[in-house]
Amino acid sequence: STRIISFSLNLLIARYLTPEAYGLASIQFHLITSTILLLSREGFRRGCLRFQTQGDSKVDARKVLSVAWLTVPAGVLVSAAICGAVLLMSGAEAGGADAHVYRTAVLLHGLAAVVEVLAEPLYILALVQLQFRLRVGMDTLALLSKSALTLLLVSSTHLPPALAFSAAQLAFACVTLLGYAVAMGRQVALAVRSQAAGARGEGGSWGTHWGTEERHVLSMTGLFTLQAAEKQVLAEGSKFVMVAFQSSYDQGVYGLVANLGSLVVRTLFQPLEEIAFAAFSRFKVSISSTGQQAGPPSGSQYQEGLQQLAGVLKALVKAVCMLGLLSASFGPPYAYTLLRLVYSTRWSETQAPAVLAAFSVYILFVAVNGITEAFVHAVLDKRGLKQMNVLLVVFAATHLLASVVLVRSAGAVGLVAADTINMIIRIGTSLWYIRQQFQDLQGFSLLQLLPSRSTLQACAAAAAVSHVSNRVVMGNVSKSTSSRDFLVHAGIHVIVAIMCLMMWVMVVYKAERGTVHELKNLRRQPHGQVDAKSKEEQKNKME
Repeated sequence: STRIISFSLNLLIARYLTPEAYGLASIQFHLITSTILLLSREGFRRGCLRFQTQGDSKVDARKVLSVAWLTVPAGVLVSAAICGAVLLMSGAEAGGADAHVYRTAVLLHGLAAVVEVLAEPLYILALVQLQFRLRVGMDTLALLSKSALTLLLVSSTHLPPALAFSAAQLAFACVTLLGYAVAMGRQVALAVRSQAAGARGEGGSWGTHWGTEERHVLSMTGLFTLQAAEKQVLAEGSKFVMVAFQSSYDQGVYGLVANLGSLVVRTLFQPLEEIAFAAFSRFKVSISSTGQQAGPPSGSQYQEGLQQLAGVLKALVKAVCMLGLLSASFGPPYAYTLLRLVYSTRWSETQAPAVLAAFSVYILFVAVNGITEAFVHAVLDKRGLKQMNVLLVVFAATHLLASVVLVRSAGAVGLVAADTINMIIRIGTSLWYIRQQFQDLQGFSLLQLLPSRSTLQACAAAAAVSHVSNRVVMGNVSKSTSSRDFLVHAGIHVIVAIMCLMMWVMVVYKAERGTVHELKNLRRQPHGQVDAKSKEEQKNKME
């Protein structure tokens, strides 16, 4: 319900904006904010998940905070560097806003990023403790505040859109900081006092009194930060190309489609990817500990843990595959209908339907890559992560080259095509690492990651029927078609989609019961432990 409310608010916002203004917020300002936050915090988020759990399956908060606080100075430095570079390169007008307004908006986005980074040590502690509900609650509150304020400013004031977006982003950051301060403040204060007292007793200072484990986590954090920079180029490099080669109008069209098409990504796949990474990391820690105690990889406990890790991976990949296949099946034949219903002919008669159709297929590959890459990053050791970093550099260069060629030839559709090629290459690499990880597990095959044949056939049938409906029912609909006639045709087209979806659900219910059962088990065991029996045996051995 929260995502629906946020989507509705963003829909209303788009109706008040020109494509040029929409492109400024959804492309240019998004790149500024995402680059600052990714470089300053992503490495610490993933690195701190490498802390070992204690006897009661909890992580020492003092150790986590002694590393996590470094996100704050890192965020300040990165924000200053990014904003300074943008201001130097921007020069005069950008995105329809005058130079003064644009410079002010860039600085406000930099400030908002710093405020959001202030909450990062608290977020990391909650993440390590697997408090996913807190994270969802804070994100929801901040997102709704941002969307509501943006709508209020663009609809009821004469504030330039660039400053309206900046004020809303700053509000998002303040709500995030305040929420985590209220939820985690007491626990953090106790941990800081305890850590500071211990450091003074040993002649050190808080925040730099690191033991062997903390230094290992810092080393891993550096590798993850390098990966974050490479992933930013991989994920957003095509948008940088669009800013360089396409008009503000084209940026706005792509931005609208990307926000609409990525609703599923933000709602389902991104939180699932983060949960998956945390679960895979915990499984890896448990399996490594079991393997060290049991001896060779053929040990029964090790094999059992590896089998359960493979089961979790299979369930998650199959789940996102099925959701992604739904998007690829229904997205292209319903792109025009959706855009006209939601955004009117102002957007449906542009290149937006073609871009949305391509983006619907792209979502499938984004979903699969999110889980497979999360698994690889969670289980690789330091040497493996270095190898992955080298590959990401090659992928980034390939992605940028493809983006330049395809954006110049096909515009926003070419941008989506370049992103899709990038995802396919990354998925292939992750699958190779997955195969290596489970080479000691008898009976494991990459084909086991795919949904059942019945599910795939149901998706193909739904896609075929939907495309026929789009050609027959919506083929004669144009901009000049009256609203009444359009609604009649659209209603018939949607009824076809509902019937196809019901058929698909019935097939999946029968064919994927094992996957659903595995996902329920994962939800009941969020800490990623091998199982209760294995934990008790490990505890007895240590005692």
